[in-house]
Amino acid sequence: MNGKLAKIIATAAVTTIAGWALVDNNVKADTTTNQQVTVQQPTQSTTVNNLDLYSNNLSQVQNVQNINFPAGYTLDAVRNINSSEAANAFEQRVAQQGLYDNDYQSDAAAVQEQVDINHLTSSQVEEMNRYGLGLVNKARSEFGQEPFTQDAGTINQVRQMALQYQSKDESLLKGNWHDFSILQGKSENIATFQIYIDDVPGLAARPFAQAKGKDFAVSNAVPLFTVTTMDDLRALVYYGIMGMFFNDAEDTFGHAQNFLTYNQPITTMALYPALTYSPGNGRWGNGQHFTFHLENIDMHYIWVSGRDYNNSNFTNSGTVADYWNSSDQGNYANLDGAYLTSDGQLVATGWHAANATQGHPYRYLIAVDQDGHELGRAKITNVARPDVRRAHDVYNAGQSGFAVKINLSSALADATSIRLISRYSARADDNGDYIDYDFAPLSVNRNNYACLDGATVAGNQLHLTGWHATNQAANKPYHYIIVLNNGREVSRTLVKDGINRADVANVYPNVDGAGKSGFAVDVSLAKLNFNQRLQVISRYSASADGNSNYVDYWFAPLTEGNYSNQGHLDGFKIANGKLNITGWHANAVSQFEQHHFIILYDTTANQQIAAWQVPTVARPDVQRAYPQVATAGQSGFNFSCDLGELTLLPGHRYAVISRYSTAPTGNGNGNGSQFTDYWFASQVLLGNETGYLDHWAVQPATGHYQLNLSGWRATNLIKGYHTLIVYDDTRDQEVTRQTVTDTEKRGDVAQIYGGQYANAGQSGFTATIDLPANLRLSDHYTVIDRYSLTRDANENYIDVMIPLGVLR
Repeated sequence: MNGKLAKIIATAAVTTIAGWALVDNNVKADTTTNQQVTVQQPTQSTTVNNLDLYSNNLSQVQNVQNINFPAGYTLDAVRNINSSEAANAFEQRVAQQGLYDNDYQSDAAAVQEQVDINHLTSSQVEEMNRYGLGLVNKARSEFGQEPFTQDAGTINQVRQMALQYQSKDESLLKGNWHDFSILQGKSENIATFQIYIDDVPGLAARPFAQAKGKDFAVSNAVPLFTVTTMDDLRALVYYGIMGMFFNDAEDTFGHAQNFLTYNQPITTMALYPALTYSPGNGRWGNGQHFTFHLENIDMHYIWVSGRDYNNSNFTNSGTVADYWNSSDQGNYANLDGAYLTSDGQLVATGWHAANATQGHPYRYLIAVDQDGHELGRAKITNVARPDVRRAHDVYNAGQSGFAVKINLSSALADATSIRLISRYSARADDNGDYIDYDFAPLSVNRNNYACLDGATVAGNQLHLTGWHATNQAANKPYHYIIVLNNGREVSRTLVKDGINRADVANVYPNVDGAGKSGFAVDVSLAKLNFNQRLQVISRYSASADGNSNYVDYWFAPLTEGNYSNQGHLDGFKIANGKLNITGWHANAVSQFEQHHFIILYDTTANQQIAAWQVPTVARPDVQRAYPQVATAGQSGFNFSCDLGELTLLPGHRYAVISRYSTAPTGNGNGNGSQFTDYWFASQVLLGNETGYLDHWAVQPATGHYQLNLSGWRATNLIKGYHTLIVYDDTRDQEVTRQTVTDTEKRGDVAQIYGGQYANAGQSGFTATIDLPANLRLSDHYTVIDRYSLTRDANENYIDVMIPLGVLR
């Protein structure tokens, strides 16, 4: 036979992202043509032109069946295919070899099991699903991917969806595509085959189980096959999946990506066939034409969550013939599905068939509200419904289906219910001579949904983000975000363009505007007071000023105005040359005043000394003590700084201030910022120092005496000057003083006082002081060991008194 047979095998894919059904732009259904077969008697040979075989996803399968992946076929290689050029190169260099390396391995038990593809039994559907899912999971396991799963609910849901395709007479080989009214956002792959079902003399076909992988490598040389056993059905499933892995360049290997690399939101998958018929055209060797029948098997692989666990009847249904009973006077119809989309479209699918509709070619679906007022209408294009034809032998039942959209976006605000009317009319204007079917009313979602996702401070603005969706806003185009401060409006911002919120539309698909319900606005902090009650309102209004005909959503208050401001200073001391400050400050206003500062304040001099931005740390003990303060669990602080960075004055009292501020710079009180302080009790930081004279002696010198001293002095006044003062206690007057410039290492002092005084390890000194000639040795004397911030040692000093007694 010379000539062409239509393409036989095709696949397609649809993926679900963030709850939306999206079709990959690079994934296209294969076109089909009428099958042409030329038979030259009596040779009975055939030539078949077949379309490329594409692939879905992969899995583990029973050990008897292998999947051999060619060298270079890796997850990264598949994942990174993003163009036709890359796909063609990958197929030619790597993937297509997989068709030659993989042949179906026949199963002895499956050979013995007879199969009628039009009337599969429940057990045969279960076996087919186990086998197909196993193949997909075997492939996934080769690449370390987690397996997909299924159960009776999964198979039932996929069965219902596949049979809807069958009822609507839809097939890839008839030019149909993914039916979103059926899928409702689910992910789907379809592998399509045609099998020979007629008994035409001279036109033979092989059992599918005898096929080899190479049979599908050349598109114009695919033999005709039949499916009569479970072995054949398993082979059909096997080569469909192999094609999607290894011969999918036209769809940029989108199916292999779905099976192997795309993180499916739903991980339960089943497969089920939709069956339709197509004619085949042949020509005998003498030039005479003939027709024969091919059956399209669209194997649907769909990821669903599963439902109807009580139904264990997985059987399928056959096709119907085109004839009708003119004596049936019934008016039959069913609304298979109707729902509102997030852009105000009413999507309705169903059917309506009656003998009375003959001569009424114009079809409409009309929507009316609870009062009977028309909301909108849409013209119906006939949709194939072979299932209706099988159930009702009336005029045009096989084409009685409908799938329409009616734009109700401006009519939903006041509608509480919608009643759909299917109408056949003899007039093009649809206003006379008509046959109606009234469906039961549908309720309209009147709820008011919203969420304030975030309220954060950035710079000098309060940034508010969230969404608000309700059908009550369908005729209210002005969207405002209003802020109340202690019940008084302080800000109103018009949301000019709603932000895309696919997540909201996915959760509330029947609410008009849900997909564009997001908002993000900024409010000046100068208008707000976080220590008062702040509340946000989202308002849709029909008036431009937002003051009439509106619907509001009141979010929970941001602040209540009665915040508890609590704190405790766990530690405020000098150690190891550092000032250490630890404690906690709990105030829920910190969720907005997000920058935390520690400020050191000289209460004696009434001035700020230093400020640091200090991160907060976890304090679960504070959270337990103050559970009503939302941020108490992260209210702690633990901060240290070198004493050399500070100028502390002896005898002065210092306070620690913990501050939460909206500003990130300075000490948090500039640029119109808002802040909340907690003052801890002030205390003296410098004092109670120590020192010791290891040795002292008075020796005569020329015309006077000398006092030789050695010892150590520990201090935290590390910027100070060290001065030794000889003081006559008897006469209550200073004798002389001398500045000590050299220090000596004192490891013994460091061992005892190293954690208490900054200079302990270098606190030693030796000095010789000249005493006046008229010194009275019999008086009592004291050495004042002084550290001072001034060179003359007369201000801001700390003394250690070391008595000497009588000088001898």
